[in-house]
Amino acid sequence: MQSSLPRARRLVGGFWELTHQTLMMVGLFVVAGGAYLYFQPKAMSTLDRGLTQWVMARKTATDELQALAQKPADVLLPVAQAAPLPSSALPALTLQQRTVSNWLARRYSIAPNAMAQLVSAAWTVGRQEKLDPLLILAVMAVESSFNPYAASSVGATGLMQVMAGVHRDKFAPFGGPQASIDPLANMRVGALVLRDAISRGGSVRVGLRYYVGATTDANEGGYADKVLAEQEQLERVAGLPPKAAAPMTASAGHVVSPQALSAVAKSTVATEPSTALQKHASLT
Repeated sequence: MQSSLPRARRLVGGFWELTHQTLMMVGLFVVAGGAYLYFQPKAMSTLDRGLTQWVMARKTATDELQALAQKPADVLLPVAQAAPLPSSALPALTLQQRTVSNWLARRYSIAPNAMAQLVSAAWTVGRQEKLDPLLILAVMAVESSFNPYAASSVGATGLMQVMAGVHRDKFAPFGGPQASIDPLANMRVGALVLRDAISRGGSVRVGLRYYVGATTDANEGGYADKVLAEQEQLERVAGLPPKAAAPMTASAGHVVSPQALSAVAKSTVATEPSTALQKHASLT
């Protein structure tokens, strides 16, 4: 008992000394802050103005909440119903588009409403860019499995895995590179990049190689085969006859017929850009 008393006294003394030093440091900070505000009247006025604005904002928010709580429920109901979720309204799809949408939704475990929006957008973008919409969907399937937030180790993002930094100018109308995770913006830019790659390559196969950033068929890792196989599968799902797909289409509503293939081939000139140009311009 006697041996524990000195230990208790030391603990109490240490606690008192620590408290005393802490209070002394707080006092020094208060004195230093007061001296600074005294010799810097502008800082004092800025602080006073900021506190006043904060108090007024808090008061306004409190008043609005109180007024909202006093309104009857039947008055608030139309406000809640005024802006329904966009996904609640399905786009008007044709039977062929609906068949493709349902099949993709089941295969990739995507919500049917969301997939219907993507399929509808693929047909719209394909019509604008003169691309087969099934090719656009095939690229999205291979690149991201329809995950709009997918990202690669080299910085490609979104449904079509577009390099937002490389194609910064193309994302500018949509708000900048940060829009690359927006499904529609990513699809539009990706389709534009794909169209340019096919135009430079002279065929869908070479264009896909440019799209993925490969310089030769040997180092593209079978990417073109994967996309073309996915496109063929979608054609079967859509009920199209075999070998009916063309590299590019005149309309996004259907695939070009076999008779039009010769005209497309004659009007397309295959160009082989230099290796350095391929590396820079074909990155997606």
